Amino acid sequence: MTINFKEEVLKHKEDLLSDLFELLKVRSILGTDVTEETPVGSGPKEALELFLSFGERDGYATKLVDNIAGHIEIGKGDDLFGILGHVDVVPVTESEWITPPFSPTIRDGKIYARGVLDDKGPTLAAYYAVKLLDKLGVDWKKRIRVIIGSDEETAFRCVKAYFAKEEQPSIGFTPDAMFPLIYGEKAHANFRYSLKFKENNKQSAYTLTKLNAGLVKNMVPSEAIAIVEGDNSKLAELFNEYVASKNITGKIENNKVTVYGKAAHGSTPHLGENAATKLAEFLLTLDLDTNGHNYVKFIVDNIANDPFGEKLALKYNDDEMGDATYNYGIFSYESDKALVETDSRYPAKFNLIEKLEKLEIENVEVEVYSNKEAHYVPKDDELVTTLWQAYKNHTGDEINEPRVIGGGTYARCLKKGVAFGVLLPGREDTMHQANEYMFIDDLLLSVAIFAESIYNLCCK
Repeated sequence: MTINFKEEVLKHKEDLLSDLFELLKVRSILGTDVTEETPVGSGPKEALELFLSFGERDGYATKLVDNIAGHIEIGKGDDLFGILGHVDVVPVTESEWITPPFSPTIRDGKIYARGVLDDKGPTLAAYYAVKLLDKLGVDWKKRIRVIIGSDEETAFRCVKAYFAKEEQPSIGFTPDAMFPLIYGEKAHANFRYSLKFKENNKQSAYTLTKLNAGLVKNMVPSEAIAIVEGDNSKLAELFNEYVASKNITGKIENNKVTVYGKAAHGSTPHLGENAATKLAEFLLTLDLDTNGHNYVKFIVDNIANDPFGEKLALKYNDDEMGDATYNYGIFSYESDKALVETDSRYPAKFNLIEKLEKLEIENVEVEVYSNKEAHYVPKDDELVTTLWQAYKNHTGDEINEPRVIGGGTYARCLKKGVAFGVLLPGREDTMHQANEYMFIDDLLLSVAIFAESIYNLCCK
């Protein structure tokens, strides 16, 4: 069977965009309205049910599992091929967006909306690729399940619940990263630095009463706010002088100090600007109370401007998986509790946990509370070579090769799984950032690449 994949994709363009816009309008951020019917909030549940409704409309078997995941099944055969995507999205700071994040907008050939690149657009592109093939009447050799989760950005509870009850695909991919292909993912640890509070034994000009920054651990904080008690007029003078001399962005309102940075994905913290560490650098210039001083001093001395862990001797790099990275994603200081939540992606050969257990920092405790092993599929495996060839067939790219990333995707939930698409080499990565976007042409190209890949693996 000879198929012109790009030509076939164009026949589905309007339907694809219509479905995508409907999906992007759903505010599917982790919610606080948690019930048995909405285990991670009503927004993610709404997006999940909407996606499954597309499959029902198109005549395919669908299933909702524990109100947190589900699938659309197409094809036939004993073997099961899995395509895993998610419809939950990371939080937004709406003031940073040019247009509302949940009102998708087209500008200059790009769709702007939260989730268009991570991961609603790619997941829908994969579904349309399978649907396209089925409507052409291909001879299926495998069953395909497009498996949709609603808690990928926080705890993967969706896939844990799903695979506790449903069949595990023997092979598959997740369209939740970049092209050409991701065949390995670094190990992933979460840990916190907690301040040991001491009796305030000095007179100080200022007292730090509160500091907050960060929405989730796997994002670089783009805004940090501190409440400082003391002489407000002098504080404003000191802050404005500091902002001007350091060329940073911020504001002060009475005793409330705000500093701005730039968000980035937690696996690439070096691409962002951490607002909290910038704020700590200013606060350290003040005559602060004992615990406030110890907290900001820890931040400045040990983690500020250091996404690769050099200051604490946690730096590591190897040729296979690259650098260990450290994203300081959540900062919280109260009168009796202060912490920094850290998200680390590190190579399989690096014993980070042992290093952290031996770490000794004045006035600070370290607690590791989550750790996942690295995931790896050999680069010469048929799954990798087949997907890579389909990518090359449609792009002509003979330079970029499959690689390893720090991001943690659903690929690690499969017996043999990789991350495949959709961010193209050279494109700006706006995942987890304000004004997230995706080129319409890239979306359509992704459908064609996916369709040829699935055809070669599941039909021939």
